[in-house]
Amino acid sequence: MSEWRVKKGNTSVQDILVRDSNEDIVTNLATATAISFQIKTNKSDLVPLISKSLISGIEVDTPTTGYLRITLLPSETAIPVGKYFMGLQITWSASLIWEVIIEIENVETDTFRIRSEIVL
Repeated sequence: MSEWRVKKGNTSVQDILVRDSNEDIVTNLATATAISFQIKTNKSDLVPLISKSLISGIEVDTPTTGYLRITLLPSETAIPVGKYFMGLQITWSASLIWEVIIEIENVETDTFRIRSEIVL
C-alpha cells in the first residue's frame, strides 16, 4: 500500500486526482462550496492534527482540471514521527458531499507518514 510520506518539518505538496464513481475526472471542483483535508492520529478522533481547506492550503484545478493541490507547511509536518490517517471531503451542497478516495502513486491509501530527518 502506498502512503503520503513526509520528512518531519518539511514542506510537502501533493496533487490528488479527483474521480467520480464512474472513474471519470471531476471537472466541477471550482464550484465546490467547501473542501476539507484532515490528518488524524486515529480515524475516530474528533480533532485533527492537521486541517486544510479551500482558503488554507488547498487549490482546485491545479496543476490541471480535476486535481486538488494540497500544501503542507513545515510547521504542520513538525508532528511526531509515525503513521497517521488522512481523509479528503468535498462539498458542493447540503445534499452533495463526497469523501474522496486518495491515490498516491496510483494506489488508494488513507495513510500519512512522518519520517525522521536524516540531516539535523
